[in-house]
Amino acid sequence: MLDVPTAALEECEARARAASSTFVASFAALPPLKRAGVNAVYAFCRWVDDIVDGDNDDEEHLPITAEVHTYAVGRLAFLSELHGSPPCDPQDLAFTRLLALSAMRLRLKAFAAGDSPAVDEHPVMRAMAWVMSTWSVRLQDLETILDGMEDDLFPTQLRSWDDVRSYCFKVASAVGLVLIEIYGYEDARARLHAIDMGIQLQLINILRDVEEDLQRGRVYLPLDVLEGHGLHREDLNAKSVEHDHRWKAFISEYCTEVERHQRSARELLPLLDKRSRSQPGMMVEAYEALLLSILRSRGAVFSQRPSIGRWTKARIAAKVMWSNLRKQGDLTVA
Repeated sequence: MLDVPTAALEECEARARAASSTFVASFAALPPLKRAGVNAVYAFCRWVDDIVDGDNDDEEHLPITAEVHTYAVGRLAFLSELHGSPPCDPQDLAFTRLLALSAMRLRLKAFAAGDSPAVDEHPVMRAMAWVMSTWSVRLQDLETILDGMEDDLFPTQLRSWDDVRSYCFKVASAVGLVLIEIYGYEDARARLHAIDMGIQLQLINILRDVEEDLQRGRVYLPLDVLEGHGLHREDLNAKSVEHDHRWKAFISEYCTEVERHQRSARELLPLLDKRSRSQPGMMVEAYEALLLSILRSRGAVFSQRPSIGRWTKARIAAKVMWSNLRKQGDLTVA
């Protein structure tokens, strides 16, 4: 196991806090070592997401070697054939972003093979090397996250529920499979329920971010299902669609699909280490409150981005405080 990279982990925590996410608020309920690991994974996921969206130029700090360049060229050819189209952005811009993802992928492979991080390694990658050496995080799960990010470089064509679930698996379930290795579990069924939890949370994310994604030229809704309700992708460009009875019928079917995965997702929490389960529990509570707000508005997600209410935020904050007090009590007794 690598020594704890204190400076790198502090950088990851700072990046997580800068995201101002409900996720981050709940991290405080975890024991310190697990909290550091979760912060590192969260910082990594936000970093790759921001790179693909063009919201971060931090990829300039990744070493682009001849090996990385050759790998990215092959990757671009593979992905273009897989998607049947060129990237959404001009090819030079898309390739720059793919170079960054390729550099990350090759470094993760090297860490999994036993390489230590370089002296000048990016702090997030240094933190991820520590995570991989400390817990049984699978390289395949980390690569699946990168697969999902690479998909976002290309036009989005999700036709069926299976297509949507496949996307959710890459960008959310894979993250959950990484995190439960940090949380701790003994029953192998935890991985199956983590997959469903990831799908559930990402399905809610898709509804929350539908307007923002449209502005980026992306639609993650199942288009065949949407068309089954008499709507087309172009109809989503008018915010008034949220008042259309066809959209409301689609939302009803969509939320039924969310709830189907929700039942399995809830079975994950009891399987996790008892010192860790409160944090994902708070995360689920926040997202279920978000889904409830969407249901109450009957799918009004275009005129205003859905968010959880201040009382839900206050309740989660109170749970974090209570969890911290309990941990302090445990230390006192010990």
